Amino acid sequence: MTLNLKNAVRRRPAAWLLLLLVLVNLALYSPALNFDFLKDDHVLVENNPRIKSTRVFLDTLGKRFFAFPDFPFLHYWRPLTLLSYLADYSVWREDPFGFHLTNLVLNAAAACLVFLFFLAWGGRTIPAFAIAAWFSLHPLHAENVAWISGRPDLLAAIFTLLAALAFLCYLDKGQKIFLIGVFAFFIPGLLVKENLVVFPLVALVMVWMRGHWRRARWPLAGLSLVSVAFALLHASISGSGGILARFSISQVPLAFRALGVYTRMILVPLFPDPYFTMGQFDSHVLIWILWALLACLVLIAVFYRKDGWTYMRGAVGFLALMLPVLNPVLVPSYPQVAMRFIYLPAIAGGALLVDLGIRLWRKRPRVLLLPAVFVMGIGLIMVNRVYQEYFRNDEVFYSRMIALHPDDSLLLLPMALKRAGEKRYPEAMALARRGVAVSKDSRWVDVREMSLLLQANLMVVTGDPEEGFRLAKRISRESAQPGMRFKALMIMAKYRQRRGEFSESLALLDQALKLGRTAPLHLQRCLLLARMGRWEAATGEMESARRLNPELTDFHRLDRLLRSRGRPEVGVGSAQPSVVPRGE
Repeated sequence: MTLNLKNAVRRRPAAWLLLLLVLVNLALYSPALNFDFLKDDHVLVENNPRIKSTRVFLDTLGKRFFAFPDFPFLHYWRPLTLLSYLADYSVWREDPFGFHLTNLVLNAAAACLVFLFFLAWGGRTIPAFAIAAWFSLHPLHAENVAWISGRPDLLAAIFTLLAALAFLCYLDKGQKIFLIGVFAFFIPGLLVKENLVVFPLVALVMVWMRGHWRRARWPLAGLSLVSVAFALLHASISGSGGILARFSISQVPLAFRALGVYTRMILVPLFPDPYFTMGQFDSHVLIWILWALLACLVLIAVFYRKDGWTYMRGAVGFLALMLPVLNPVLVPSYPQVAMRFIYLPAIAGGALLVDLGIRLWRKRPRVLLLPAVFVMGIGLIMVNRVYQEYFRNDEVFYSRMIALHPDDSLLLLPMALKRAGEKRYPEAMALARRGVAVSKDSRWVDVREMSLLLQANLMVVTGDPEEGFRLAKRISRESAQPGMRFKALMIMAKYRQRRGEFSESLALLDQALKLGRTAPLHLQRCLLLARMGRWEAATGEMESARRLNPELTDFHRLDRLLRSRGRPEVGVGSAQPSVVPRGE
């Protein structure tokens, strides 16, 4: 079936429905405009020099998404996503309202593209709108939209839908201008989120369902070639080349079970809260297997009995976007099974319900179907609003989640860091120790080193500095992660500095410098060198810190201190220089 999409959108019902989708999405997520920065937002947005300076952004264009040493284990390279944050910052500075507003607009745009894709696929307005409405109201999208750091999924969905829509138009009409559009949207999408390397599979399924194999041969080959080239480039930049080496055939049952979890999320998006712990993944294994079997049965029916599955045939290709996250052992994300991963694949649930609804509409009294749809819509809206509230700020998120999941170390450690930042040191120490204890029993996540480093830092600042130093020293020797060794050396250097042992502290910072460069490291070296009377070297370190993070400190004040050869007024016992008020 071919459809003149341009003429279809010009029809009054379709145009009004597009406007309705925009208004519904903006109204549904309007509470998020008052939310604060949360979790990764502090690293990616609030304190990220890469989005606050165009020069720093360009200088670090070939660096990972998350800066060293905060998340050295997350193998992401997403320059266009960072560019979107930079654009927001240029307008809104550090006001979270603007970043949330962009997320809301992107989500509304994605919903409109879902409508246009299925309007082009099936040629009918109401079924296409129903799928887009399901996508809009899906409660598990709250994390993607209400959390600023959920933006990669929003942008990736937009580029995927644009590329898929262009590819569909090419299949139906054969005009090369649409083929150019496929690559014009697909390539930037790769720079938003690496999961789009599977888009050739999405296109392949579309060809399978739509036909026109002869017309699609060379475009499919070209898309595959681009995906392979990007995968190699991404691996070289992000250091993710060794991930597949950890794969073994024994992990296939885990991937099958994960398919069941995601199927349940897509079709029945009702959970106790918008967070899926790996403890839930390990419990009720039979339930997840049954959900996976249901998914397989539906896929078999769609592929081999195409009659009656019009819209599911259009949606099934997008399920390929879940392939990179089906194996929890290989997913470089915490938690390994995350609700945000189903953002675009969730349209398959709406397509399945629409196909089933069309059959019921023909065979059952219509008077019963409409109230059921109304009740379901109200229920989805209510659950969506409840889930959004979890993402209001750090305090709300972590306090609620820890109360519900007291044995999840991934929640305990960030809360401990928050309490340490608030100078509530006894609470921070208790949470860190609890995180160490919980990690010992987890086969999924081991945050013991991170928790122990937090304990060491707290001991150096408030408790038993000698024991904190010994603990950090042990981690610096035994850890296999450069980021952990880096942090341990910084703590040891702080201990030496507090004792007035400036040469020993500088030697430890020299070792940290071999592992990686950060603005706080160069700033600490600057102040130590100044205290030792090495003014030229201190000035050089200050410039290095300035290049890495112009927002870190008042460089003009520090520059005057160095030029006057004056001694910085920083107490020996200070954990941080007194001239570091911003960005920390």
